[in-house]
Amino acid sequence: SVAIINLKPIALDKYTEFATEKFEMGGKRLAADVVPILYERFDGITSYIHRVLNILYSRTEEGCLCDAANIDNAVDFLVKMSSDTYEALLYQMPYKQRDLLLAIASEGKASQILAGKFIRKHSLLSSSSVSAALKGLLDKDFVTEDNGTYSLYDRFFTIWLEKKGLIAKR
Repeated sequence: SVAIINLKPIALDKYTEFATEKFEMGGKRLAADVVPILYERFDGITSYIHRVLNILYSRTEEGCLCDAANIDNAVDFLVKMSSDTYEALLYQMPYKQRDLLLAIASEGKASQILAGKFIRKHSLLSSSSVSAALKGLLDKDFVTEDNGTYSLYDRFFTIWLEKKGLIAKR
């Protein structure tokens, strides 16, 4: 059987120590600011940090330093790898769900999404249509909810939406 467990973020100092050690084991060096930048950018979520670090590690030559200047290229690579999937997901999504997804993504973390202010700001139809669209997005795990605040589940999807110009860069 499988149980879903929510893991709290690993402490930044432990994550930094771990990543630095792994780079050193491969004869590579990791600049001190890389993990803190990733940690802040991805709210300490291990899966995102690990995926970017994996790309950074694979692109760093032995004896060389991986610094923060490499982060955006690594993130871009990961986003491009999923670009076709994101394109298909967005295309297949019912338009009310797509509009709500874009509204939530543009906020980063959206709260009071059934309120008139949010609905007007994002040119959504009504609170009942937002509620129905939200149920679909939650059921399909496109959106996650934490204490009444909604955000896209996949951070790389949000970055892809920004790169496509579908939402403004935050």
